[in-house]
Amino acid sequence: MLRLLMTTLLSLPFMTYADHHAMPENVVVEIYECMLNEGSSLQDVIAYARSDFNAWAEAEDINARTFIWEPVAITPPYHEAELRWINYFPTWADYHKANKAWTKPENAKNPAAIAAMTTCEKPVFATSKPVTSMPSGAPQKPLIVGVCQLNEGATMSDATTYLSDARMQAMNKALGLNNGMMLWAPGFGLNPEFDFLQIIAGTDTDMMGLFDAVRTGAARKAQMAFNDQPAPMSCHWDLSTSHQVRI
Repeated sequence: MLRLLMTTLLSLPFMTYADHHAMPENVVVEIYECMLNEGSSLQDVIAYARSDFNAWAEAEDINARTFIWEPVAITPPYHEAELRWINYFPTWADYHKANKAWTKPENAKNPAAIAAMTTCEKPVFATSKPVTSMPSGAPQKPLIVGVCQLNEGATMSDATTYLSDARMQAMNKALGLNNGMMLWAPGFGLNPEFDFLQIIAGTDTDMMGLFDAVRTGAARKAQMAFNDQPAPMSCHWDLSTSHQVRI
């Protein structure tokens, strides 16, 4: 599933965004799906990312946000990857600048360091549309991804209208939470069997509150209190932990 999650901003049917994984407008998302090499751990990769990778990005004045997603409960066929490296770029020009800086011969040590710890597929891209701002500050957060297909006759416009900031804010208020949401449309390198991804993240407390609200039925009641419009899509959900690297 997260191959789909991977990267880049195309001008698809989305238009605008906010943090944890979020910027003020639609952004380019670059995603690498990786396996850990023998003798390496997820903690090793996160430590490298927060030190040497961050130092490189600062030195090169890279305009991007980076997160590492640790899979917790992922449905096949996307369950095999042991981590996903996610870069968010405000523009394609920012992506191009970062890619040139990363691949220049003088920077050979950094790609080599990652290759020593992981074996990654080539990146894929997606467009990320911000809906509700995600809380920032925590070094890691629970994150769920809804893998969504439009119902027969429904359009992407129907989905973005339904999955509005107003709906998410009403849910948060009714449940006493502060979770954020974004939507991803597939881009380069993706030929998925889904139409879009719905991504929700927040603090441990707020996300556990959401999960319990689903368990007790309180989330459904909050949805119905907002309005009784039927959802124009069907989704199944995967769970990851998002580790903040660079914001």
